[in-house]
Amino acid sequence: MPVTRTRCKARVVVIATNTNDQWVISKSYQEHNHALCTPAMTQFMCSNRAAIKADIDEATTLKEVGVGTSQVMNYLTQQAGGYHNVGFTHKDLYNALQRGKSKEIVDGDVNALIAYFDYKKHDDPEFFMTYSVDKSGALYNLIWSDSTSRSNYTCFGDVITFDTTYKNNLYGQPIMPIVGVNHHHNTIVFATAIIVDETSQSFEWVLQNFLEAMMNKSPISVVTDGDRQHSQNAWLLGGQPRNLIFNGVRLFHNSTSKSIHGCESMNASLAIALKRKKTYLDVVRAIEDGISRMRMNELKVDYLSSHTKPFQITKLFYLESYAAEIFTCESFRAFQDELLRETLYQIEAEIQSLSDECYILSKYKEKKRKFEISFDSRTKTLICSCKIFETVGLPCRHQLHILKHLDYTYLPGTLIQSRWTNDAKASAPSYVDLNVSPEVMQMTRFAALCSTSSRLCYIASKTDESFKTARDEIKRLIEELENSFGLNDSVNQSIVVNNVHGPQRKQRKRKEVPKNKVEKIIRRCGYCNGEGHNKIACPQGKLSLSIMGESVPPMGESVPSEHSGNLGVKPFRGNRYPLWKGVGSL
Repeated sequence: MPVTRTRCKARVVVIATNTNDQWVISKSYQEHNHALCTPAMTQFMCSNRAAIKADIDEATTLKEVGVGTSQVMNYLTQQAGGYHNVGFTHKDLYNALQRGKSKEIVDGDVNALIAYFDYKKHDDPEFFMTYSVDKSGALYNLIWSDSTSRSNYTCFGDVITFDTTYKNNLYGQPIMPIVGVNHHHNTIVFATAIIVDETSQSFEWVLQNFLEAMMNKSPISVVTDGDRQHSQNAWLLGGQPRNLIFNGVRLFHNSTSKSIHGCESMNASLAIALKRKKTYLDVVRAIEDGISRMRMNELKVDYLSSHTKPFQITKLFYLESYAAEIFTCESFRAFQDELLRETLYQIEAEIQSLSDECYILSKYKEKKRKFEISFDSRTKTLICSCKIFETVGLPCRHQLHILKHLDYTYLPGTLIQSRWTNDAKASAPSYVDLNVSPEVMQMTRFAALCSTSSRLCYIASKTDESFKTARDEIKRLIEELENSFGLNDSVNQSIVVNNVHGPQRKQRKRKEVPKNKVEKIIRRCGYCNGEGHNKIACPQGKLSLSIMGESVPPMGESVPSEHSGNLGVKPFRGNRYPLWKGVGSL
């Protein structure tokens, strides 16, 4: 560290008089024992550097959305009109952000996270969170789910999947998102867990508490990634789910594969958001940001499904129009694909009984492939031997061919699963809380004022007179608001409700040195082939350079390198001699 204290005696002493409350200079020492700063360097003095609260709040907001500290500094510099107008350096901004982050977890990382969840539960009464600790009181396992996720599970909880592939936090613990597929065939998150390890005890704890959060409603199917440990623990959900499918085979067809890929893509997005090792609070906020983006995309697709109409590409106008009204856009595309392919089939045999009719279908140019469809005229139930409807949830091409044969202009209710319709969430309990937290409202007002003040600053900067007027009015308004609200900003301190501490942080792996270490290869000089130096520091090379400085060498011989400071030699292969600078000084 450089020495900054020189015991300079220069100072000015000011005292107050007894009359009229005036201040007078009593002593003045003007002699300095060091060089004075130029006006351009005064911005680096500690007394002139201070990051104001408004800049810190704006930088914190930018950091929360993934903007790096260097980019934040560049933005504030551009906004202030140059580095000399910012009022602080890059290091000052970094320290201010770190102080704010340390203040959040002043009572410990885990206690700050529990306080954060308690605050969310105050705003969201249906928010679910539970955790377990080990014998030493350290956090062991954790799972949480908000009201929207719990509501989505009542509609789309028939199939779930989970994966644990991401460990980028300070404690090296796996993150386990439990996800599913909504009526738009997109991934939705039901719950998220942070577990201490990937053992059967941890999975059992998570899945049992997951069922408790979802009112003990067991899923119909559990999709895993083929991992044996995941597969064994999938049976814990309600005893034995009806279908346990590995690698997404034949379960909701493309939907489950999207679910698995969505689980892995969520981990990939976390990898981008958490480039460095983060605390529990950082991990939870990054997960919540990803879930918020998923829900915004779902809301956008809801709008498109309810306010747009897809194109019809078949001649079965009434049947296609009926399906377009009830299914979502993505589900209708899958239905339309089946409707296009029903023309490839024909009825080979028809067997009638009292109430049932049985049809045998064969495919065009594939007569050996037979499909049997039974139709109950009383209940209007169609059962196909391909079992696509039972797995995908949408009518298959064979069922649609029979409906065309029977002149149906609509889909029977037995062929419509509500989870793929526009009204899939109509019967779901609504836990939407219209009360917005004060922090969110403050940031909203802050963004609105920034937009307005930016326009004001742009207009006022056009002339010197308007600039002075706007500056004086802004100063007056700042003083007025500071006097009315006070200078002490209220800081929300985390309330310690549980004496829980974080587990031991994961140590960085050190490179192991082998016992039988290979002997280091001795590097030799490229000029004289000697040991202990290279050709830049070669004494023979320096000697030859000094000789060459006195006389220009003939064509083809070695000359000093043209690079500044490089004392090496290289052959000269030009038609003209280079320009020499300071060769004789070598």
